[in-house]
Amino acid sequence: MSTRSCAWALWLLTGLFAFRVAAQPAALVFDRLLPPFNSWDGGVLPYPVLLVTQLVILGWLARTAWRFSTGSVTSRPSIGRAALAFGGVYFAVMFLRLLLGATVLSDVRWFASPLPAFFHLVLATYLLMYGYCHVHTVSGNASR
Repeated sequence: MSTRSCAWALWLLTGLFAFRVAAQPAALVFDRLLPPFNSWDGGVLPYPVLLVTQLVILGWLARTAWRFSTGSVTSRPSIGRAALAFGGVYFAVMFLRLLLGATVLSDVRWFASPLPAFFHLVLATYLLMYGYCHVHTVSGNASR
């Protein structure tokens, strides 16, 4: 598998996360088309801190997807295994969050916020794909 063949999935996941970042402030303007502003986050971070964090994450997602697109990433199985391990735990925790929020912890905002949990699953899936690509791809032209 080449690095470029992984790129489409990484770009798709990057696009989904970019939609999430743009949708929360857009919900203030397009309130009939989008869920309310506060339903886009779990209430843990103040919005300005959340937004800066999301923009940093989005930058990393785009940078790594771009590097896979151009074939300028070198396969690094040790990084891939770490991303697979972290992504797997992250995915399981966020899936459990969704499940508990839909059932026994539906009265706790952090658990009962399905939109942020869904987009955390998007990020976890990105890490899983990123890890898979590092473990199972042929190296590109440039080093890290």
